[in-house]
Amino acid sequence: MRDTSRPLPFGAAARAVFDLSLEGMLWTRRSLLMGLLIAMPALFALGFRIVLAADPGAVVVTAHDFYAMIVAVYWIRNVLPLAALFYATALVADEIEGRTLTYLVTRPLTRESIFAGKFAAYLATTLSLALPACVLTFFLVLSARGLPAVGPAAGDLFRDLGAISLTLLAYGGLFALLGVALKRPLIPGLVFLFGWELLVYLPGYLPRLTLTAWLRSLVTHRPAQGGLAGLLGEQVLPAAQAVPLLVVLAVAFVWAAARIFSSREYVLEQ
Repeated sequence: MRDTSRPLPFGAAARAVFDLSLEGMLWTRRSLLMGLLIAMPALFALGFRIVLAADPGAVVVTAHDFYAMIVAVYWIRNVLPLAALFYATALVADEIEGRTLTYLVTRPLTRESIFAGKFAAYLATTLSLALPACVLTFFLVLSARGLPAVGPAAGDLFRDLGAISLTLLAYGGLFALLGVALKRPLIPGLVFLFGWELLVYLPGYLPRLTLTAWLRSLVTHRPAQGGLAGLLGEQVLPAAQAVPLLVVLAVAFVWAAARIFSSREYVLEQ
């Protein structure tokens, strides 16, 4: 028999927490809302095809540019960081609100394994929403003028899937850190997304201090933008540097969040 006074091995404990957390994340109103928000471009794609079929001259943007705008502006710049914010900041907060944190921390599980399992469940949930939506939107939009247009762009699809995955990993790690470090992380997270991240449009070195600049440098097809963004332009950073940098940042964020979670005392409000 196993010695119950000693914690479970890290892998087994993280897997158990992952299984428990995944079910709780998938079947929630948050997942329904985020799933609809993330999958919305599929409806845009259907509308694009309907308009194109009815009157080809009415469409002033190419299928490739339309798909590029969805990936770079809708997903990577706006919706996926928002999804990461609302999921990752709640990894521990939901347990506190539901008064289930005591149940977890009093079991023979290390806190690091608890956090790892919950973060893995966040990744599995958001990737299961985002990646199929990207594939479906890609085929709906790029095949609008015929299947021969899909093949040459297949490389872009795989690159976009990687960029989407890194977006959820990097922002998820950052917001998970905010979630365990701050009592009310949503407002600072929103300020970061729609304040600090706007530095991406400034000249000089400042865009390198944003996650958005590095993530959007992974996307080869970049749509033309109007307004202030189009006037100032956007730096294209080296993709070869972006991938290792984003991975290192994400690992550092998750490691710091796990360390804070493992050492912090949580008092459940009555």
